Amino acid sequence: MEFNYHRSKHSELDMTPLVSVIFLLIIFFLVAGTVRSPSFWEIEHPGSSSDARVAKKNLSIFLDQQGKRAVAQREVRNRYQLRYLIDEYSQKGEPPSIEIHADHRVDSHELVKLLEEVRSSGVKKIELITEVNP
Repeated sequence: MEFNYHRSKHSELDMTPLVSVIFLLIIFFLVAGTVRSPSFWEIEHPGSSSDARVAKKNLSIFLDQQGKRAVAQREVRNRYQLRYLIDEYSQKGEPPSIEIHADHRVDSHELVKLLEEVRSSGVKKIELITEVNP
């Protein structure tokens, strides 16, 4: 008994399924990898004994331990940029309500300076975000 083997001229492996699987894995890990929304900086909030919940405000300002500031995921270098971004988020001529995320290691003078600048732009509703200590 004789078997006829038909070999193709090209004895290469077809890599298309492998490439497809690799692309699907890359897409899966990109989508599954973003579990937590990233903050502008990693900030450790100061502690608080109050566990009262507050409503989310229109605009968030971040202040890290070196005194760097960020508004709406954009770094702010001076008070003019801060004023411009606050004015940009004003609704119908009303200043936005603001929440400040300050690191607990930040110099208190920097925080007071930031509060004065925000107040001078006409904002009346400002909240300092803290973490509840157990």
